[in-house]
Amino acid sequence: MAINLNKINLQKEKVISLKKSNGMVSEAPAQVVLALDFSGSMLNLYRDNTVQTVVETILPFGLAFDDNGEVDTYIFETGYKKIAEPITLKNLEGYVEREIMKKHKMGATNYAPVLEAIYQDFVKTKGFFNFSSSSQMDYPVYIIFITDGNNADRNNTKEIVRKMAEKAFFIQFIGIGSETFEFLDRLDNLTGRKIDNANFFKVSDIRKMTDDQLYSGLMNEYPSWYQLAKNMQLFKK
Repeated sequence: MAINLNKINLQKEKVISLKKSNGMVSEAPAQVVLALDFSGSMLNLYRDNTVQTVVETILPFGLAFDDNGEVDTYIFETGYKKIAEPITLKNLEGYVEREIMKKHKMGATNYAPVLEAIYQDFVKTKGFFNFSSSSQMDYPVYIIFITDGNNADRNNTKEIVRKMAEKAFFIQFIGIGSETFEFLDRLDNLTGRKIDNANFFKVSDIRKMTDDQLYSGLMNEYPSWYQLAKNMQLFKK
């Protein structure tokens, strides 16, 4: 099915309106990153196009924050992979089948490796000879992290979430399916962080969420984090 550009533009405008209603200027930039669970229990959600539908709904959210027109995408299982092609309007149709399912193998579920990889990819030392000691990032990184199950590396995950709290990373965990997600609930209230940099909500069937419901969930805590992180000078723009 061809991508409906009018729908995507309307979705983008909904997100921009949400930004304004939450006290953010419409231009407030961020790099939106999508991290998708690629463990075996997710197989049916990949096969029935649920994940493709989620990707198509997330892209307009990313476009409302970042004018480069793309969303960097990672998958995680026992390890992780960064998908070579970010999500764009040009490659959105059939993205999940073409770029993920046909090229990668499913595994178990660990959270920390992909979060560490995202951290390393976006925290880059400035300066020609890497002598700069600036702790500021250029702009925030908003991570949308979607999983259907609990992970095996809980201590390592807590460590990387705390490390990300030192920089301008916000992580929106979304639990899908019937799990109780006790660990993600605890991560939402994790102690020992410089700033509360994570939020969590769960939904039994993400296919039944409207765009408005999903975008409202994604904007539940981000605006308050954004203002606090800005006041703490965690990012420049």
